[in-house]
Amino acid sequence: MIPEEATQLPKAAKIVWLIHDVISLLFLLSVEIAIYVFFLRGNFRQLEMLFLIVMVLVAVLPVIHMILIPYFYRFRRYVIDEQAVYIYRVFIFRKSESIPLNRIQNVDTKQGPILRYFKLMDLSIETAAHGFKIEAIGEVTAKKLRGQLVEAALHAREVASDD
Repeated sequence: MIPEEATQLPKAAKIVWLIHDVISLLFLLSVEIAIYVFFLRGNFRQLEMLFLIVMVLVAVLPVIHMILIPYFYRFRRYVIDEQAVYIYRVFIFRKSESIPLNRIQNVDTKQGPILRYFKLMDLSIETAAHGFKIEAIGEVTAKKLRGQLVEAALHAREVASDD
């Protein structure tokens, strides 16, 4: 269950995801068309038909993702408290990840050109065993959270080492 105090991503995240899906779709279609035109056209009828079926199925995946963007947006949230960071995601199954502050080893922000245009960043949190990502959060919020998490992780380590 996603707690009520969980922070939702900015609405611009939906636009960024849509742009990413359109770029992915255009790239996939251009590669598929190039393969068809240069390698398969007219040579192998059975292989050509199989490739066309695969081409359509592959092209449908980004379209399905585009349709599901509002659903993804609704159920992607995060919470930061004095003990841990909690990241909530839902697709078919609900997934919640908790990252204890004293386990955090690295906190990074990443911003490509599309995220930069919408003033968003991805926040990556790494532990010794796993990496976690909060996608498409506001620039100011990401920088603030990065500082908060680094400070909280240092404090949690100090407290743990005093015991």
